[in-house]
Amino acid sequence: MNMKRISISFISAIIITVVGFYLLILNGYQQVDIQNLESDKSLTILGLEYFKFEANEGANAEGVPNNFNMALVGMVMGILIFFVLELWSKRRNKGGTRK
Repeated sequence: MNMKRISISFISAIIITVVGFYLLILNGYQQVDIQNLESDKSLTILGLEYFKFEANEGANAEGVPNNFNMALVGMVMGILIFFVLELWSKRRNKGGTRK
């Protein structure tokens, strides 16, 4: 096993997962009207809430992350991305196509 390749795949999986959640939360902020939110709104992945907008009377809504669910989904996504990167790297090093 090549430790350098595994380390790069592991770090890449973490970075891709973090950027993915950043984009999901950014998309949630773009869809929600923070000034006029009247009831709580949740952002979910596969039924797990990872971020919630809590309505405050007389003030802007507040975004609250659900750390446990975000960590759980992040670990699963990271593991899947890691294996995909490893398979892609092995296939690329073998010459590209199966025979």
